[in-house]
Amino acid sequence: MQSLAINRFYSFGFLFLFIAIYLAYQQVYFNVLAIPVLLFGACLLLISLDKILLIIAFCTPFSVKILFGDAGINIINEPLMLVMLLVFFIKIFEKNFLDKTLFKQPLTLAVLFNLAWLLVTTITSSMPFISFKFFLARLWCVVTGFFWGSILFKKPEKIKAFLLAFGLGLTVVIFYTTYNHYNLGFNQDDGNKVMKPLMDDHTIYGAVCSIVLIYCLVILFFNKANQSFLDLILALFIGLCAFIGVILSYSRAAWLSVIFSIIFYFILLLKIRFKTLLLSLLLIVGLAFIYREDVYQKIRFNKTASGKNLASDIKSISNVRNDESNVERLNRWEAGWRMFQEKPFFGFGPSTYQFKYSPYQRAHEMTSISSTTGTMGGIHSEYFGPLVESGIIGLLSTLLLFGTFIKTAMKTYYHTKNREIKMLSLAILLGLISYFFHGLLNNFLDQDKAAVIFWAMMGMCVSLSMEQKSEILVKSYR
Repeated sequence: MQSLAINRFYSFGFLFLFIAIYLAYQQVYFNVLAIPVLLFGACLLLISLDKILLIIAFCTPFSVKILFGDAGINIINEPLMLVMLLVFFIKIFEKNFLDKTLFKQPLTLAVLFNLAWLLVTTITSSMPFISFKFFLARLWCVVTGFFWGSILFKKPEKIKAFLLAFGLGLTVVIFYTTYNHYNLGFNQDDGNKVMKPLMDDHTIYGAVCSIVLIYCLVILFFNKANQSFLDLILALFIGLCAFIGVILSYSRAAWLSVIFSIIFYFILLLKIRFKTLLLSLLLIVGLAFIYREDVYQKIRFNKTASGKNLASDIKSISNVRNDESNVERLNRWEAGWRMFQEKPFFGFGPSTYQFKYSPYQRAHEMTSISSTTGTMGGIHSEYFGPLVESGIIGLLSTLLLFGTFIKTAMKTYYHTKNREIKMLSLAILLGLISYFFHGLLNNFLDQDKAAVIFWAMMGMCVSLSMEQKSEILVKSYR
């Protein structure tokens, strides 16, 4: 049963939700709430850090960027994450603050390796100041989500509280976006801007809605007999909102990521081991590389345009002939490949791609939406980005991180006898599987909207893994 404090948080969450909906209706920007909410967060800090984590989860989806010259910070969540980072470094010198077994976990080692190489390539960056800002933002997300998460998520109810808090915050964005959609007649051409300034575009909006939708589906259909009535009602409400968000995001990658997660669930039902899964994936990638010319010849005549219906939108994903979104991705990847060939080991530095790729474009590969000023976004791949910005080791560290997470979550799901841990490990695994798939076509870990829930889910995974191992140890001593 959830604590009184958690129930109070839900009550305040709904209160903030209705206030936010009213403000959206009146077209008042959310940053007017920044000062009182920050003061409220400072008061909570004196009481309990886990309350701060819930506030961060709730506020992240609708936080907005405030610019100070060329620099900016997302209000309300990033100042709170900075506080969490400072408190972490103060408390790290305390005895027994961090469980030593945490640093024996493969996932923790993968996180630290990824962070360490990011620091190395920040030092060697072609734009050190840009890379340092990126590294600092990554650091407070990792510390808040992963390390504080590994400490504060030891109880399953706190994991559910965090994810439901994030979901409630996301409903603010969904109501705001849907209202704007309604005013514009649900026109797909306007679908890329109706969520601004709360989110940058429809792709990250769709990606985050997909993660939350999958979590809610697991809560509603897996082990629901042991869930509280409040959890089920919240999961139903948030899940319905997230479903609307995914559909109206008009993001083909978001739709496919949900479908891919459902397919992955059926793979789990077959109890296929991670090693088998990895070998199968390597085989598919190898065959795709060997027959890449044949594949290209098959798809190059696809002229299916997006924007007509769901079927045509999905078919248009392989349209590399006249779909400008797809052709522009190829242009960015071609430019990125040339950049990698120039600096294969250290790369150009974290978060520098958009400022550096322009000279590496070729006129015959560019489209009407191409840019030469670094103002039209990044490389659109969670895998290609690290390769270009942090070199071959950057890519390998990313693949190691993602793979270790999948292996850890699968192992926990397969081996635990605790139904609560089994349900949560499944929800976290499928949620991030959708993101890994989405990452083939987009990259969002440089944005707090995705980074907070991503690193928090990583922290949940390692916490559940440690709990499952302790469960085995207890049984072995009986």
